[in-house]
Amino acid sequence: MADLPASVVTMIEVPFHQDSQVVRGFIRFSRAIAVLMIAVALVVLAAWWSDARLLTAVVPGQRSMKINTAIGFALSGSALLLSHGSGRLRSRLSLWLSLAVMGIGLATLAEYAWSLDIGIDHWLDDSLARQSDPLSGRMAELVATAFVLLGGLGVLVSARHWPYLREGLAVVLLAIAMTGLASYGFALAGRDSGPFNRVPTYTTLLLLLATLGWIASTPTIGLIRVTTADTLGGAFARRLLLPALLLPVAVAFVFEMLQSRLGLSEALAFSFVALSSGGAVAWLVWWVATLLDMLERQRRKSALLRNDADTDTLTGLANRRAFDDALANLLRGQREHDALFSLLMLDLDRFKSYNDDFGHLAGDEVLRITGHLLGDALRPSDLAARYGGEEFALLLPDTDATQADEVAARILDAFRVFAWPQHAVTVSIGVAQCATNDGATALIRRADAALYDAKHAGRNQAVSATVSLLSASA
Repeated sequence: MADLPASVVTMIEVPFHQDSQVVRGFIRFSRAIAVLMIAVALVVLAAWWSDARLLTAVVPGQRSMKINTAIGFALSGSALLLSHGSGRLRSRLSLWLSLAVMGIGLATLAEYAWSLDIGIDHWLDDSLARQSDPLSGRMAELVATAFVLLGGLGVLVSARHWPYLREGLAVVLLAIAMTGLASYGFALAGRDSGPFNRVPTYTTLLLLLATLGWIASTPTIGLIRVTTADTLGGAFARRLLLPALLLPVAVAFVFEMLQSRLGLSEALAFSFVALSSGGAVAWLVWWVATLLDMLERQRRKSALLRNDADTDTLTGLANRRAFDDALANLLRGQREHDALFSLLMLDLDRFKSYNDDFGHLAGDEVLRITGHLLGDALRPSDLAARYGGEEFALLLPDTDATQADEVAARILDAFRVFAWPQHAVTVSIGVAQCATNDGATALIRRADAALYDAKHAGRNQAVSATVSLLSASA
Protein backbone atom coordinates (compact mmCIF):
# COMPACT_ATOMS: atom_id res chain seq x y z
CA MET A 1 0.00 0.00 0.00
CA ALA A 2 1.38 3.40 -1.00
CA ASP A 3 0.22 5.69 1.77
CA LEU A 4 0.74 9.42 1.57
CA PRO A 5 3.33 10.73 4.01
CA ALA A 6 1.96 11.68 7.40
CA SER A 7 3.21 15.22 6.98
CA VAL A 8 1.32 15.47 3.70
CA VAL A 9 -1.87 14.01 5.13
CA THR A 10 -1.92 16.58 7.92
CA MET A 11 -1.91 19.34 5.31
CA ILE A 12 -4.96 18.01 3.49
CA GLU A 13 -8.16 19.74 4.54
CA VAL A 14 -11.01 17.25 4.60
CA PRO A 15 -14.27 19.09 3.80
CA PHE A 16 -17.50 18.41 5.64
CA HIS A 17 -19.80 16.73 3.13
CA GLN A 18 -23.48 15.92 3.41
CA ASP A 19 -25.04 12.84 1.87
CA SER A 20 -27.22 14.41 -0.83
CA GLN A 21 -29.67 11.51 -0.83
CA VAL A 22 -30.13 11.78 2.95
CA VAL A 23 -30.58 15.56 2.69
CA ARG A 24 -33.34 15.07 0.12
CA GLY A 25 -34.94 12.48 2.39
CA PHE A 26 -34.97 14.94 5.30
CA ILE A 27 -36.59 17.61 3.11
CA ARG A 28 -39.27 15.16 1.92
CA PHE A 29 -39.90 14.11 5.52
CA SER A 30 -40.28 17.73 6.59
CA ARG A 31 -42.77 18.46 3.82
CA ALA A 32 -44.74 15.33 4.64
CA ILE A 33 -44.96 16.42 8.28
CA ALA A 34 -46.21 19.85 7.19
CA VAL A 35 -48.95 18.29 5.08
CA LEU A 36 -49.87 15.89 7.90
CA MET A 37 -50.13 18.75 10.42
CA ILE A 38 -52.46 20.69 8.13
CA ALA A 39 -54.56 17.60 7.35
CA VAL A 40 -55.00 16.58 11.01
CA ALA A 41 -55.81 20.16 12.01
CA LEU A 42 -58.44 20.42 9.27
CA VAL A 43 -59.98 17.09 10.32
CA VAL A 44 -60.21 18.26 13.94
CA LEU A 45 -61.72 21.61 12.90
CA ALA A 46 -64.25 19.87 10.67
CA ALA A 47 -65.11 17.49 13.52
CA TRP A 48 -65.77 20.40 15.89
CA TRP A 49 -67.81 22.19 13.25
CA SER A 50 -69.96 19.11 12.49
CA ASP A 51 -70.10 18.00 16.13
CA ALA A 52 -68.28 14.73 15.32
CA ARG A 53 -66.37 14.76 18.59
CA LEU A 54 -65.03 11.23 18.09
CA LEU A 55 -62.53 12.63 15.54
CA THR A 56 -61.13 15.20 17.96
CA ALA A 57 -59.36 12.59 20.11
CA VAL A 58 -57.11 9.64 19.26
CA VAL A 59 -58.77 7.36 21.79
CA PRO A 60 -62.50 7.62 22.62
CA GLY A 61 -62.99 9.01 26.12
CA GLN A 62 -59.65 10.85 26.10
CA ARG A 63 -59.29 14.60 25.94
CA SER A 64 -59.94 16.30 22.62
CA MET A 65 -57.70 18.69 20.75
CA LYS A 66 -59.03 22.24 21.16
CA ILE A 67 -60.08 24.32 18.21
CA ASN A 68 -57.47 27.01 18.78
CA THR A 69 -54.84 24.28 19.08
CA ALA A 70 -55.91 22.87 15.70
CA ILE A 71 -55.72 26.35 14.18
CA GLY A 72 -52.21 26.76 15.62
CA PHE A 73 -51.06 23.50 14.10
CA ALA A 74 -52.61 24.41 10.73
CA LEU A 75 -50.72 27.72 10.78
CA SER A 76 -47.45 26.04 11.82
CA GLY A 77 -47.82 23.37 9.13
CA SER A 78 -48.46 26.03 6.49
CA ALA A 79 -45.42 27.99 7.68
CA LEU A 80 -43.29 24.85 7.49
CA LEU A 81 -44.51 24.10 3.97
CA LEU A 82 -43.79 27.66 2.83
CA SER A 83 -40.29 27.58 4.37
CA HIS A 84 -39.23 25.03 1.74
CA GLY A 85 -39.96 27.34 -1.14
CA SER A 86 -37.71 29.99 -2.61
CA GLY A 87 -38.48 33.66 -2.77
CA ARG A 88 -38.80 36.48 -0.30
CA LEU A 89 -42.62 36.41 -0.29
CA ARG A 90 -42.79 32.77 0.79
CA SER A 91 -40.19 33.40 3.47
CA ARG A 92 -42.11 36.36 4.83
CA LEU A 93 -45.40 34.46 4.83
CA SER A 94 -43.74 31.62 6.74
CA LEU A 95 -42.36 34.13 9.22
CA TRP A 96 -45.75 35.82 9.81
CA LEU A 97 -47.57 32.50 10.16
CA SER A 98 -45.02 31.41 12.79
CA LEU A 99 -45.55 34.72 14.58
CA ALA A 100 -49.27 33.99 14.55
CA VAL A 101 -48.61 30.62 16.22
CA MET A 102 -46.60 32.43 18.88
CA GLY A 103 -49.45 34.89 19.27
CA ILE A 104 -51.98 32.13 19.97
CA GLY A 105 -49.73 30.71 22.67
CA LEU A 106 -48.97 34.09 24.23
CA ALA A 107 -52.64 35.13 24.23
CA THR A 108 -53.63 31.90 25.98
CA LEU A 109 -50.89 32.31 28.58
CA ALA A 110 -52.06 35.87 29.15
CA GLU A 111 -55.59 34.59 29.80
CA TYR A 112 -54.24 32.17 32.41
CA ALA A 113 -51.87 34.68 34.01
CA TRP A 114 -54.26 37.60 34.39
CA SER A 115 -57.66 35.82 34.26
CA LEU A 116 -58.46 37.61 31.02
CA ASP A 117 -61.10 36.68 28.47
CA ILE A 118 -59.82 37.89 25.11
CA GLY A 119 -61.72 35.29 23.11
CA ILE A 120 -58.79 33.08 22.14
CA ASP A 121 -60.58 30.08 23.66
CA HIS A 122 -64.01 30.82 22.15
CA TRP A 123 -63.29 30.19 18.50
CA LEU A 124 -66.01 27.85 17.19
CA ASP A 125 -66.22 26.27 20.65
CA ASP A 126 -69.27 24.68 22.27
CA SER A 127 -70.94 27.47 24.28
CA LEU A 128 -73.03 25.00 26.32
CA ALA A 129 -69.96 23.10 27.45
CA ARG A 130 -68.28 26.38 28.29
CA GLN A 131 -71.12 27.31 30.65
CA SER A 132 -70.27 24.31 32.87
CA ASP A 133 -66.53 24.64 32.38
CA PRO A 134 -65.22 28.09 31.42
CA LEU A 135 -61.88 26.53 30.41
CA SER A 136 -63.39 23.85 28.17
CA GLY A 137 -62.24 25.60 25.00
CA ARG A 138 -58.89 26.74 26.31
CA MET A 139 -55.73 24.85 25.47
CA ALA A 140 -53.61 23.70 28.40
CA GLU A 141 -50.89 25.98 29.76
CA LEU A 142 -48.24 23.53 28.62
CA VAL A 143 -49.63 23.49 25.08
CA ALA A 144 -49.70 27.28 25.02
CA THR A 145 -46.07 27.35 26.14
CA ALA A 146 -45.20 24.79 23.46
CA PHE A 147 -46.91 26.97 20.83
CA VAL A 148 -44.80 29.95 21.85
CA LEU A 149 -41.67 27.79 21.42
CA LEU A 150 -42.93 26.22 18.19
CA GLY A 151 -43.71 29.62 16.70
CA GLY A 152 -40.29 30.87 17.81
CA LEU A 153 -38.68 27.86 16.16
CA GLY A 154 -40.47 28.67 12.89
CA VAL A 155 -39.44 32.32 13.11
CA LEU A 156 -35.78 31.42 13.60
CA VAL A 157 -35.81 28.89 10.76
CA SER A 158 -37.46 31.40 8.41
CA ALA A 159 -35.06 34.16 9.46
CA ARG A 160 -31.99 31.87 9.14
CA HIS A 161 -30.47 33.40 12.27
CA TRP A 162 -29.31 32.20 15.69
CA PRO A 163 -29.00 28.47 14.91
CA TYR A 164 -28.04 27.52 18.47
CA LEU A 165 -31.07 29.29 19.92
CA ARG A 166 -33.22 27.55 17.33
CA GLU A 167 -31.85 24.15 18.28
CA GLY A 168 -32.26 24.95 21.98
CA LEU A 169 -35.96 25.60 21.37
CA ALA A 170 -36.20 22.33 19.44
CA VAL A 171 -34.63 20.40 22.33
CA VAL A 172 -37.12 21.90 24.82
CA LEU A 173 -40.03 21.06 22.51
CA LEU A 174 -38.81 17.49 22.10
CA ALA A 175 -38.54 17.16 25.88
CA ILE A 176 -42.12 18.42 26.33
CA ALA A 177 -43.51 16.10 23.64
CA MET A 178 -41.69 12.99 24.84
CA THR A 179 -42.57 13.65 28.48
CA GLY A 180 -46.17 14.07 27.42
CA LEU A 181 -46.15 10.73 25.60
CA ALA A 182 -44.56 9.03 28.61
CA SER A 183 -47.15 10.54 30.95
CA TYR A 184 -49.92 9.08 28.80
CA GLY A 185 -49.09 5.73 30.39
CA PHE A 186 -49.78 7.25 33.81
CA ALA A 187 -53.12 8.53 32.58
CA LEU A 188 -54.09 5.05 31.38
CA ALA A 189 -53.22 3.69 34.81
CA GLY A 190 -55.57 6.20 36.40
CA ARG A 191 -52.79 8.30 37.92
CA ASP A 192 -52.35 12.02 37.85
CA SER A 193 -49.84 12.94 35.16
CA GLY A 194 -49.31 16.44 36.50
CA PRO A 195 -49.25 19.29 33.96
CA PHE A 196 -49.76 16.81 31.11
CA ASN A 197 -53.13 15.70 32.47
CA ARG A 198 -54.94 18.20 30.22
CA VAL A 199 -52.79 17.63 27.12
CA PRO A 200 -54.61 15.50 24.47
CA THR A 201 -52.72 12.68 22.77
CA TYR A 202 -53.35 14.24 19.36
CA THR A 203 -51.63 17.40 20.51
CA THR A 204 -48.61 15.64 21.97
CA LEU A 205 -48.06 13.53 18.85
CA LEU A 206 -48.42 16.52 16.50
CA LEU A 207 -46.12 18.59 18.69
CA LEU A 208 -43.41 15.91 18.42
CA LEU A 209 -43.86 15.61 14.64
CA ALA A 210 -43.96 19.38 14.17
CA THR A 211 -40.67 19.78 16.03
CA LEU A 212 -39.03 17.02 13.99
CA GLY A 213 -40.41 18.59 10.81
CA TRP A 214 -38.90 22.00 11.58
CA ILE A 215 -35.58 20.41 12.53
CA ALA A 216 -35.51 18.39 9.30
CA SER A 217 -36.29 21.48 7.21
CA THR A 218 -32.66 22.69 7.51
CA PRO A 219 -30.63 19.45 7.28
CA THR A 220 -27.33 21.13 6.38
CA ILE A 221 -27.26 23.76 9.14
CA GLY A 222 -26.39 23.51 12.82
CA LEU A 223 -26.26 20.31 14.84
CA ILE A 224 -28.68 18.49 12.54
CA ARG A 225 -26.06 18.48 9.78
CA VAL A 226 -24.24 15.71 11.65
CA THR A 227 -27.14 13.37 10.90
CA THR A 228 -26.87 14.09 7.16
CA ALA A 229 -23.08 13.78 6.96
CA ASP A 230 -21.62 11.08 4.74
CA THR A 231 -19.53 9.83 7.67
CA LEU A 232 -19.70 7.06 10.23
CA GLY A 233 -21.03 9.53 12.79
CA GLY A 234 -23.79 10.57 10.41
CA ALA A 235 -24.80 6.96 9.82
CA PHE A 236 -24.96 6.33 13.57
CA ALA A 237 -26.95 9.49 14.25
CA ARG A 238 -29.55 8.69 11.60
CA ARG A 239 -30.12 5.20 12.94
CA LEU A 240 -29.81 5.62 16.68
CA LEU A 241 -30.99 9.09 17.70
CA LEU A 242 -34.72 8.52 17.25
CA PRO A 243 -34.77 5.06 18.91
CA ALA A 244 -32.71 6.46 21.79
CA LEU A 245 -35.20 9.31 22.22
CA LEU A 246 -38.27 7.08 22.12
CA LEU A 247 -36.93 4.26 24.31
CA PRO A 248 -37.56 6.07 27.66
CA VAL A 249 -41.07 6.96 26.48
CA ALA A 250 -41.79 3.36 25.59
CA VAL A 251 -40.41 2.12 28.93
CA ALA A 252 -42.59 4.48 30.96
CA PHE A 253 -45.65 3.66 28.86
CA VAL A 254 -45.17 -0.12 29.15
CA PHE A 255 -44.51 0.13 32.88
CA GLU A 256 -47.85 1.79 33.56
CA MET A 257 -49.71 -0.40 31.07
CA LEU A 258 -48.49 -3.54 32.84
CA GLN A 259 -49.84 -2.25 36.12
CA SER A 260 -53.13 -0.87 34.84
CA ARG A 261 -54.15 -3.56 32.33
CA LEU A 262 -52.52 -6.74 33.68
CA GLY A 263 -52.66 -5.86 37.35
CA LEU A 264 -48.99 -6.64 37.96
CA SER A 265 -47.40 -5.38 41.13
CA GLU A 266 -45.04 -2.45 40.86
CA ALA A 267 -42.00 -4.65 41.62
CA LEU A 268 -42.96 -7.26 39.01
CA ALA A 269 -43.76 -4.62 36.41
CA PHE A 270 -40.45 -2.88 37.10
CA SER A 271 -38.54 -6.17 36.71
CA PHE A 272 -40.27 -6.90 33.41
CA VAL A 273 -39.56 -3.41 32.09
CA ALA A 274 -35.92 -3.62 33.24
CA LEU A 275 -35.46 -6.87 31.32
CA SER A 276 -37.22 -5.45 28.27
CA SER A 277 -35.18 -2.25 28.30
CA GLY A 278 -32.00 -4.29 28.70
CA GLY A 279 -33.02 -6.37 25.69
CA ALA A 280 -33.73 -3.18 23.73
CA VAL A 281 -30.29 -1.79 24.59
CA ALA A 282 -28.70 -5.13 23.61
CA TRP A 283 -30.56 -4.97 20.31
CA LEU A 284 -29.26 -1.44 19.72
CA VAL A 285 -25.72 -2.62 20.47
CA TRP A 286 -26.15 -5.50 18.02
CA TRP A 287 -27.51 -3.08 15.44
CA VAL A 288 -24.52 -0.78 15.93
CA ALA A 289 -22.12 -3.74 15.68
CA THR A 290 -23.78 -4.87 12.45
CA LEU A 291 -23.58 -1.37 11.05
CA LEU A 292 -19.91 -1.09 12.06
CA ASP A 293 -19.15 -4.41 10.41
CA MET A 294 -20.85 -3.34 7.19
CA LEU A 295 -19.12 0.05 7.14
CA GLU A 296 -15.74 -1.52 7.92
CA ARG A 297 -16.16 -3.91 5.00
CA GLN A 298 -17.01 -1.00 2.74
CA ARG A 299 -14.04 0.99 4.07
CA ARG A 300 -11.66 -1.88 3.34
CA LYS A 301 -13.10 -2.32 -0.13
CA SER A 302 -12.71 1.42 -0.78
CA ALA A 303 -9.14 1.29 0.55
CA LEU A 304 -8.31 -1.55 -1.82
CA LEU A 305 -9.79 0.35 -4.74
CA ARG A 306 -7.89 3.48 -3.69
CA ASN A 307 -4.66 1.49 -3.45
CA ASP A 308 -5.24 0.10 -6.92
CA ALA A 309 -5.64 3.65 -8.19
CA ASP A 310 -2.54 5.01 -6.41
CA THR A 311 -0.15 2.04 -6.40
CA ASP A 312 2.20 0.68 -9.00
CA THR A 313 1.29 -2.99 -9.19
CA LEU A 314 4.80 -4.20 -10.12
CA THR A 315 6.87 -2.47 -7.44
CA GLY A 316 4.25 -1.87 -4.74
CA LEU A 317 5.29 1.79 -4.60
CA ALA A 318 3.14 4.82 -5.26
CA ASN A 319 2.42 5.52 -8.91
CA ARG A 320 2.81 8.78 -10.82
CA ARG A 321 -0.68 9.95 -9.86
CA ALA A 322 -0.07 9.50 -6.13
CA PHE A 323 3.34 11.18 -6.47
CA ASP A 324 1.84 14.24 -8.19
CA ASP A 325 -0.82 14.58 -5.45
CA ALA A 326 1.75 14.25 -2.66
CA LEU A 327 4.11 16.72 -4.31
CA ALA A 328 1.28 19.25 -4.74
CA ASN A 329 0.42 19.00 -1.05
CA LEU A 330 4.05 19.39 0.04
CA LEU A 331 4.44 22.44 -2.20
CA ARG A 332 1.28 23.92 -0.66
CA GLY A 333 2.72 23.31 2.78
CA GLN A 334 5.96 24.97 1.74
CA ARG A 335 4.12 28.08 0.55
CA GLU A 336 1.69 28.34 3.47
CA HIS A 337 3.80 27.07 6.37
CA ASP A 338 7.38 27.28 5.06
CA ALA A 339 7.60 23.49 5.41
CA LEU A 340 10.91 22.01 4.30
CA PHE A 341 11.23 18.97 2.01
CA SER A 342 13.51 17.44 -0.61
CA LEU A 343 13.08 15.46 -3.81
CA LEU A 344 15.26 12.59 -5.06
CA MET A 345 15.06 11.40 -8.66
CA LEU A 346 16.57 7.92 -9.21
CA ASP A 347 17.33 5.99 -12.39
CA LEU A 348 18.60 2.41 -12.69
CA ASP A 349 21.95 2.35 -14.51
CA ARG A 350 22.07 0.58 -17.89
CA PHE A 351 18.66 -1.01 -17.29
CA LYS A 352 17.94 -1.37 -21.01
CA SER A 353 21.08 -3.48 -21.42
CA TYR A 354 20.03 -5.61 -18.44
CA ASN A 355 16.66 -6.27 -20.12
CA ASP A 356 18.34 -7.11 -23.41
CA ASP A 357 20.78 -9.53 -21.75
CA PHE A 358 18.46 -11.32 -19.33
CA GLY A 359 14.93 -10.68 -20.60
CA HIS A 360 12.02 -8.63 -19.43
CA LEU A 361 11.02 -11.04 -16.67
CA ALA A 362 14.44 -10.54 -15.08
CA GLY A 363 14.03 -6.80 -15.56
CA ASP A 364 10.66 -6.90 -13.79
CA GLU A 365 12.31 -8.73 -10.91
CA VAL A 366 14.88 -5.93 -10.64
CA LEU A 367 12.09 -3.38 -10.48
CA ARG A 368 10.36 -5.34 -7.72
CA ILE A 369 13.60 -5.57 -5.73
CA THR A 370 14.14 -1.84 -6.22
CA GLY A 371 10.72 -1.19 -4.71
CA HIS A 372 11.66 -3.24 -1.62
CA LEU A 373 15.05 -1.56 -1.24
CA LEU A 374 13.59 1.93 -1.47
CA GLY A 375 10.81 1.09 0.97
CA ASP A 376 13.33 -0.27 3.50
CA ALA A 377 15.59 2.77 3.19
CA LEU A 378 12.90 5.37 3.89
CA ARG A 379 10.97 6.60 6.93
CA PRO A 380 7.21 6.01 7.27
CA SER A 381 6.64 9.69 6.49
CA ASP A 382 8.56 9.52 3.18
CA LEU A 383 7.02 8.60 -0.17
CA ALA A 384 8.66 6.42 -2.81
CA ALA A 385 7.05 6.34 -6.25
CA ARG A 386 7.72 4.75 -9.59
CA TYR A 387 7.97 7.79 -11.79
CA GLY A 388 8.09 5.93 -15.08
CA GLY A 389 9.93 2.95 -16.57
CA GLU A 390 13.13 2.45 -14.54
CA GLU A 391 12.96 5.94 -13.00
CA PHE A 392 11.83 6.51 -9.39
CA ALA A 393 11.07 9.58 -7.27
CA LEU A 394 11.35 10.04 -3.51
CA LEU A 395 9.66 12.77 -1.46
CA LEU A 396 11.29 13.46 1.91
CA PRO A 397 9.26 15.81 4.17
CA ASP A 398 11.12 17.87 6.78
CA THR A 399 14.42 17.10 5.07
CA ASP A 400 17.05 19.58 3.89
CA ALA A 401 19.65 19.00 1.18
CA THR A 402 22.29 17.66 3.59
CA GLN A 403 19.89 15.13 5.09
CA ALA A 404 18.67 14.20 1.60
CA ASP A 405 22.29 13.51 0.59
CA GLU A 406 22.55 11.10 3.51
CA VAL A 407 19.41 9.29 2.36
CA ALA A 408 20.87 9.07 -1.15
CA ALA A 409 24.09 7.61 0.21
CA ARG A 410 22.12 5.04 2.21
CA ILE A 411 20.22 3.98 -0.94
CA LEU A 412 23.44 3.69 -2.93
CA ASP A 413 24.89 1.42 -0.24
CA ALA A 414 21.74 -0.72 -0.19
CA PHE A 415 22.02 -1.30 -3.95
CA ARG A 416 25.71 -2.17 -3.70
CA VAL A 417 25.42 -4.76 -0.95
CA PHE A 418 22.32 -6.51 -2.30
CA ALA A 419 22.88 -9.94 -3.87
CA TRP A 420 21.38 -9.38 -7.29
CA PRO A 421 20.30 -12.54 -9.12
CA GLN A 422 22.15 -11.93 -12.44
CA HIS A 423 24.71 -9.19 -11.93
CA ALA A 424 25.06 -6.07 -9.83
CA VAL A 425 22.55 -3.27 -10.43
CA THR A 426 23.45 0.32 -9.56
CA VAL A 427 21.48 3.53 -9.42
CA SER A 428 22.11 7.22 -10.11
CA ILE A 429 20.41 9.84 -7.97
CA GLY A 430 19.62 13.55 -8.36
CA VAL A 431 18.94 15.49 -5.15
CA ALA A 432 17.05 18.79 -4.92
CA GLN A 433 15.78 20.69 -1.91
CA CYS A 434 12.56 22.65 -2.42
CA ALA A 435 13.25 26.38 -2.59
CA THR A 436 10.92 29.26 -1.77
CA ASN A 437 8.22 29.73 -4.42
CA ASP A 438 9.28 26.53 -6.15
CA GLY A 439 6.74 24.94 -8.46
CA ALA A 440 6.46 21.25 -9.29
CA THR A 441 8.01 21.70 -12.74
CA ALA A 442 10.96 23.74 -11.49
CA LEU A 443 11.73 21.36 -8.63
CA ILE A 444 11.54 18.24 -10.81
CA ARG A 445 13.67 19.92 -13.49
CA ARG A 446 16.44 20.69 -10.95
CA ALA A 447 16.37 17.13 -9.58
CA ASP A 448 16.42 15.73 -13.14
CA ALA A 449 19.37 17.97 -14.03
CA ALA A 450 21.25 16.66 -11.00
CA LEU A 451 20.39 13.09 -12.03
CA TYR A 452 21.69 13.81 -15.54
CA ASP A 453 24.95 15.10 -14.02
CA ALA A 454 25.25 11.92 -11.92
CA LYS A 455 24.87 9.80 -15.08
CA HIS A 456 27.51 11.75 -16.94
CA ALA A 457 29.86 11.71 -13.97
CA GLY A 458 30.10 7.92 -14.16
CA ARG A 459 26.79 6.63 -12.67
CA ASN A 460 26.42 4.81 -9.33
CA GLN A 461 26.47 8.09 -7.42
CA ALA A 462 24.33 10.99 -6.25
CA VAL A 463 24.54 14.62 -7.30
CA SER A 464 22.91 17.47 -5.41
CA ALA A 465 21.33 20.34 -7.30
CA THR A 466 22.72 22.76 -4.73
CA VAL A 467 26.23 21.23 -4.49
CA SER A 468 28.34 20.34 -7.48
CA LEU A 469 28.82 16.66 -6.69
CA LEU A 470 28.20 14.22 -3.87
CA SER A 471 30.60 11.46 -4.72
CA ALA A 472 29.48 8.04 -3.70
CA SER A 473 31.12 6.03 -6.38
CA ALA A 474 32.61 2.73 -5.67
